[in-house]
Amino acid sequence: MKRKSCLLLCFLLFFTTLIFAQTREDAARDDLDYSSRGRQAMVNESGGLWYGAGAQLGFRGGNNFSFFQIGVSPMVGYKLNNFLSAGPRVSVTYNSYRDDLYGIKDKYFSWSAGVFARAKIYRGLFAHGEYSLISDMEYLLAGGQARVTRAIPFLGAGFNQGGGPGSTGFELLLLFRLTQPDRLNDAPYELRTGFNYNF
Repeated sequence: MKRKSCLLLCFLLFFTTLIFAQTREDAARDDLDYSSRGRQAMVNESGGLWYGAGAQLGFRGGNNFSFFQIGVSPMVGYKLNNFLSAGPRVSVTYNSYRDDLYGIKDKYFSWSAGVFARAKIYRGLFAHGEYSLISDMEYLLAGGQARVTRAIPFLGAGFNQGGGPGSTGFELLLLFRLTQPDRLNDAPYELRTGFNYNF
């Protein structure tokens, strides 16, 4: 009798352990499903769009001239898949220009509008291609001024710090012009900084 009781007790302890082990495995599986559901819900809630914005602030001065500008450049990207996105970018800039030698003093707005594509490469690194129309004021030596619109393609790379689904990040971007500069003061590259959300 003692032997049967001892065998029954060992049998119950063994199966009780198996039952609790199964419960622990189910609980762990539920925890994993919960966390992946939370991430997926965050991605679905934030959607396939990401937003970015940069700001311009500049001042130049030299012999008999000065130039001041301030502006903003918002952008919206649509995530085509987990590493590639595309969208529009616009920029509006207020400029104040003064040239004492030629007697020019003017304040005007310049703008640019374009489309871009961006591919995440590794961690925070990404490649960026852009085609922009830039409208700016040009001063003529004979006097007067004219608004000039130019098309400029850019290609470059950047680094994103932070960001991700549902959070804000900071980006630094270096873009090179793919066309020859047609003005004396056109730089061969642009350095941009800005913030993004959900990138």
